[in-house]
Amino acid sequence: MKIDPNKIIGSVVPGAVRPSAGAGGAFEDVLKGVETGAVAKPVNIQTPFQQFSVSPVKLSAVGAGEEALELLERYSRAVSDPQVSLKGLAPMVEELESMRIRVEDAASFISDDDPLKGIMKELSSSLYGEILRFRRGDLIG
Repeated sequence: MKIDPNKIIGSVVPGAVRPSAGAGGAFEDVLKGVETGAVAKPVNIQTPFQQFSVSPVKLSAVGAGEEALELLERYSRAVSDPQVSLKGLAPMVEELESMRIRVEDAASFISDDDPLKGIMKELSSSLYGEILRFRRGDLIG
């Protein structure tokens, strides 16, 4: 296939965008100050969003919680699948146990009055309950 270099497909030439006269902004003020050597006074910019910091400990706990919920969901699907044997579930139960320990460790760094700690404790209890059900033999039969 030969391409004709004289043929232009979908060519759009945008018009030059020029700022309106007298419409200066904070960036232009700073740029002019840098160009002239005089730095302009700081400009206060108000945003509609409240700024707050998130603790890395809480982020770690939320991440562990999400992974635990995904693991519980996979375990639930495996338990309801008649093709999966108890021997097939055993490695997943060991994974539940290690995830429970990870969730408890993450929760131990959160203050007692934080609602996230209560969520993490409930998640740990759910993991422990599934582990006990498997080890007691509740899934047999």
